Amino acid sequence: MALVAAVLLLFTACQFALGEEDKTPQYVKDGTADLELSVTGRPTPETLSVIEKALVRLKERDVEGLAGLARDDDGAKDTARAWVKKWGDAAQKPVVVDFTDDTISTWITELRFKGEREPLLMDLKHKGKDKGDPSREIGIIMSPGYYDH
Repeated sequence: MALVAAVLLLFTACQFALGEEDKTPQYVKDGTADLELSVTGRPTPETLSVIEKALVRLKERDVEGLAGLARDDDGAKDTARAWVKKWGDAAQKPVVVDFTDDTISTWITELRFKGEREPLLMDLKHKGKDKGDPSREIGIIMSPGYYDH
């Protein structure tokens, strides 16, 4: 029995030393595989990824994680807290995300949860101050008052 345990330990150590990594797909690791999500419009892979991550965090009611997806820190935690309070229950249901036409620097999305009358609006922009650099990360605009119309 001890020999079997030693062989397994040696095998695991060799995998680690050889750099073998976990081959679990990222969408399984990050929870996006469990989303009941339909998409309309034309998202980019980056914008879809941000929205998927936001949905997972809403579903998990993770204020810190949702705020971490913000374009900047200006009021992100307060906005994330308000969204989790208002949309946390709805995020447990199927959702249709409409990616409307984007402007030069902003991607406009509308999230419609099954059974909800109004959509959750999430606009996306590149993070940081340098505009127009496509290599930068994309974040959710969470500035206070931005969505007040």
